[in-house]
Amino acid sequence: MTPTIPSVRSRLVAALVAFVLGFGLANLAIFTITGPDRVLVLAVAGVLVLTSAWGVLVADSPRPVSVWAVIGAEAFAIFTLVPMLWAVALATGDGTTPTSLWPQAWSGGGFADLADDGALRSAAGLSVSAALLATGVAALPALGLAALLVRTRWRPRHAVRTFAIAAALLPAVALAVGGGDLVLRLGGPFEDSALLRVALVQLAIAVPLTTWVFTAALASAPWNVVDAARVVGAGAVRVLVRVLLPTVGPALLVGLSLAAVVTAQDLALATSVTGPQATTLPVLLLDRARDPSSTALVAAAGICWAAPVAVLALVVPRTITRLLGGSYR
Repeated sequence: MTPTIPSVRSRLVAALVAFVLGFGLANLAIFTITGPDRVLVLAVAGVLVLTSAWGVLVADSPRPVSVWAVIGAEAFAIFTLVPMLWAVALATGDGTTPTSLWPQAWSGGGFADLADDGALRSAAGLSVSAALLATGVAALPALGLAALLVRTRWRPRHAVRTFAIAAALLPAVALAVGGGDLVLRLGGPFEDSALLRVALVQLAIAVPLTTWVFTAALASAPWNVVDAARVVGAGAVRVLVRVLLPTVGPALLVGLSLAAVVTAQDLALATSVTGPQATTLPVLLLDRARDPSSTALVAAAGICWAAPVAVLALVVPRTITRLLGGSYR
């Protein structure tokens, strides 16, 4: 597909918007903002003004570069980093409300209290264990369905994949009441084990999401090599070990990790099957957030909870992009 080259007018309009935003932020910082935040806002304003100048320079360039896309990326970074900076300021403070986005007191704050909070550790352990169990159980049927969707000309395959994506994006709160009530009525081992209850109800998230990412991962498998190996007599296990795992194994592992991360973030489904004595970390943090004295601890726990997601995104960004946006024939 030939990339579309933005028009000169589009680039110039985007450059003008970037300049207006940068100029406005610079004036806001100079006349109304004091302290360290002034430097942060001026830095953002400087980036926008430089983007404006760059947009004018490339206005008639034949390269398929969009100034609007650059402005959008900058806006995304700003609206992502500002809440994170505020969370760090809360977590590292001395318990009082910060007066600046830039952390002022690096006393350890909430981070120092994390190790002594047994309830947080227990809730985090339950969240991780339940998410791993749910995604592990979902992996086998999801892998079989993904292979069917990719390998065959089965007519409903597009509808099934669309349904899997829709189910993965379905608000969990829509399933919380019905799904939670069904799990609680099962009794037996589910009555005494919060881990089994949470893992079972979270299958509603894990199965469609794992199917989605596995489908994208298997779409890049060398199926012609697999067919050739089967023709010469290679068994299913040998084909799996020698051909599929070396080529798509890493993508499947990343996809499973993504599914586990998203499942562990569930709030609504977990709330429906847990109680005060055994709850997941998102539920516990929401409950603690209502107490102003726990703000630093909650902020510190939230930052630590987000760290694995950030590491995964930094280590394998291309694989994640392909899995979440990939398609098949």
